[in-house]
Amino acid sequence: MKIPRKALVGAGLTVAFIMGLGNVGLWCQSTADGPSSPQTHSSDSSDAEAEQARRAFVAGHYQEAISLYEELIKKAPGVAEIHSNLAAAYYFSGRFADAAHEAQLALKLKPTLLNAHYFLGISLAEGGYCRQAFPYLQEDFSRVKDPRLRRIIGTDALRCSMALNHVNKALDYSRVLSRAFPYDPEILYLTAHLFSDLSNQASQRLLETAPSSYQFHRMNAEVLQIQGKLQEALAEYRKILKLDPRVPGVHYEIGSIMLQQNHDLATLQGAKKEFEAELQIDPGNARAEFRLGEIAGIVRDWKDAIAHFSNATKLDPDMVPALLSLGEAYVSAGRVEDAVAPLKQVIELEPQNVDAHYRLSVVYRRLGRNREADQELAAYKKAYETLLKIKQRIRAGVGGGESNSKAGSANQ
Repeated sequence: MKIPRKALVGAGLTVAFIMGLGNVGLWCQSTADGPSSPQTHSSDSSDAEAEQARRAFVAGHYQEAISLYEELIKKAPGVAEIHSNLAAAYYFSGRFADAAHEAQLALKLKPTLLNAHYFLGISLAEGGYCRQAFPYLQEDFSRVKDPRLRRIIGTDALRCSMALNHVNKALDYSRVLSRAFPYDPEILYLTAHLFSDLSNQASQRLLETAPSSYQFHRMNAEVLQIQGKLQEALAEYRKILKLDPRVPGVHYEIGSIMLQQNHDLATLQGAKKEFEAELQIDPGNARAEFRLGEIAGIVRDWKDAIAHFSNATKLDPDMVPALLSLGEAYVSAGRVEDAVAPLKQVIELEPQNVDAHYRLSVVYRRLGRNREADQELAAYKKAYETLLKIKQRIRAGVGGGESNSKAGSANQ
């Protein structure tokens, strides 16, 4: 798995840049007593070649930059910064082994040259040498401040820690990167991959060490449920109850599967018994109370529905579906004024909740509070438009991905 290679570029011999989408941004500059200028080691023509190499690098003409830096090294083999810039040019042309070699030479000449240290770690990582790269990545990630460079190093560190099976370190990198870059597709992908791998490993160990345990049957039931094999899932959940009749959550899952199948009276009564049994085991299960409220609503027993939805919101004050359903039950029971509070609470929790704004506008209208009804209706329209735009962006993203995939296949 390769991370997108952002362009790191050297300005002359003493400045490191990052390029992205045509923009060039400064990462770090040398101090006043920083690297020697090329003039102390070479002629004016070499200085001009250094500028020409820099321009080629900034333009993304890496092969040209490589040729120029290689010529400069012949004239001034002892200048660490030239080796570092050549490492960068190699890196962005995909020659990771060559990049790592030049970065190592630069560090031998000048062990304090940070850019060479950065390129050595990420070049080794991109080249597949995670074991050798990891110490560099760890050290650089802990000290680098620039967020763009931190992302590149951190992403490689996460990927390598996964490859090396350093689980705790991988989790640490995932947490830090997810906080710093919550919407970054590569980090989201790696994080999903990490937890998927951990899940698979734990499942395999469970199968090998405790195949007759209720935990194994529960895992199997959950997989069957996801696959839509509801009858098989029910059978697995009932095996759990035979092994241990007081395992929390099992009666809830059985009742939920029953509600998925149909809503005839016998099924509703059976599901109700399961949720009631769940509450005997786990009185704090807000989801079971919510499900009992749903069943009461289906049979139009609004008093019972209100009681269960109220209990659910007491157990979990942030449970938005229960708050919405409580408001709806109040309206259906003719207690329109009482519906205001739970619906307003939903909006406090989720200001863009389309259903809450619409239902509250209807409630206000029925109460004769027309100004507030108009405000909520306007908020509903705005939230609905935002939701439509989000859905359009998602569709466009999926469609774009499919188009890119097809184009890529056609070019192969």
